[in-house]
Amino acid sequence: MIDLYLCHGHVYVWNASAACDLRERHRIVGTFVGALPRLPRQNVRLGRPLQLMPEETTLLLNKGIARLLDGNIPPKTGEDASQAITEHRQQSFREQAEICKNDRKRKLHEMASVIAKGRAAKRKKLAQKEKADDESSSSLSASDVTSSTWDQHEEEEEPRLSGEEMKELEAKLEKTTGYNEQAFLVQIMTEQDSEETQETIPWNYPTTDTEALRCRVFQDLWEKGYFLTSGGKFGGDFLVYPGDPFRYHSFYIAVCRPRTENMEALDIVRLGRLGSNVKKTVLLCSESEDGEINYTSLQWTGLN
Repeated sequence: MIDLYLCHGHVYVWNASAACDLRERHRIVGTFVGALPRLPRQNVRLGRPLQLMPEETTLLLNKGIARLLDGNIPPKTGEDASQAITEHRQQSFREQAEICKNDRKRKLHEMASVIAKGRAAKRKKLAQKEKADDESSSSLSASDVTSSTWDQHEEEEEPRLSGEEMKELEAKLEKTTGYNEQAFLVQIMTEQDSEETQETIPWNYPTTDTEALRCRVFQDLWEKGYFLTSGGKFGGDFLVYPGDPFRYHSFYIAVCRPRTENMEALDIVRLGRLGSNVKKTVLLCSESEDGEINYTSLQWTGLN
């Protein structure tokens, strides 16, 4: 049984395994709305929690796949729970400090050639200074010629750090203890790790005929083996995919309309041209008198 949490009118899935199970086994996609732990200050790629559409929640509850819990109830805290949270945060700090140290080691190896060139340039500058001092006091000797020839040969080779120099730099990194605990990320507990049984709460959806039609259309297409996501960006109710949206483009734009609703010709033309522009077929979805879902496809063919 998958736990769904209702919080301020929205339904979320916090457990990572449950989110994977919903997508892989039950074809429920949802939308990630949380920040990634390692990239919290961006909104291009998002992570948990997984927010579900009302139609997805209704389907999961009707099929007995999930249960709905109250996400507004604060977790029970006590002395043992507070100590466990403190120890968890300290362990998280140590792990993040180790990750930072490994990142610095990796960057050190990446910058090894730059460091070697800088040290070689510094040695060359000191050698030139010593050579100038020697030339000012005495004439150039045979040993100076040999040294000059050796310096010219050394410049032709790519400077590299020796093994001892690299170990010395890594040893300095190991001695680094200046990590500030306040600068690290703090994990916010989003799910109770306890054996207490939490009571389920009722799901008051759908409440109107339009919402009921959307739920029935969603369930009918889902039972036919399709993946469905929100179709608001394409002017419809749902986008219908033949497979996982990560691998396939959507084939249809589902538009839910009551059977008795009148549609003007201009609206039909608009939907047909919309589907043609985005290379999809528009499905007008309605419910018949006997409760069966009927589909009417619209495709813009133009005028000859």
